[in-house]
Amino acid sequence: MRFPYFTLPSPQSLRQSRLLKPLGRYLHHHFLWQFNRRAVAGGLAAGLFSGLILPLGQIGLAAVAAIVFRVNLPVAALSTLVTNPLTVGPI
Repeated sequence: MRFPYFTLPSPQSLRQSRLLKPLGRYLHHHFLWQFNRRAVAGGLAAGLFSGLILPLGQIGLAAVAAIVFRVNLPVAALSTLVTNPLTVGPI
């Protein structure tokens, strides 16, 4: 069962994107889009680390870390959002 509100882009749409074309050879690897225990845990670690370290460019750094460490890219990008204005005070 597919939920219409949670779909990942297809590999073809990533390759055809004008903005992502220079990164196309890195973004088509299957390990960046897998949802298994290792990939999701690594993506979460990369995203939380980059979200807490730098004030700017957090998602970009998380994406680079996901490519380097071969972990889940969407989880890495979304987990940087833990440092939004409502949660930065308690952190």
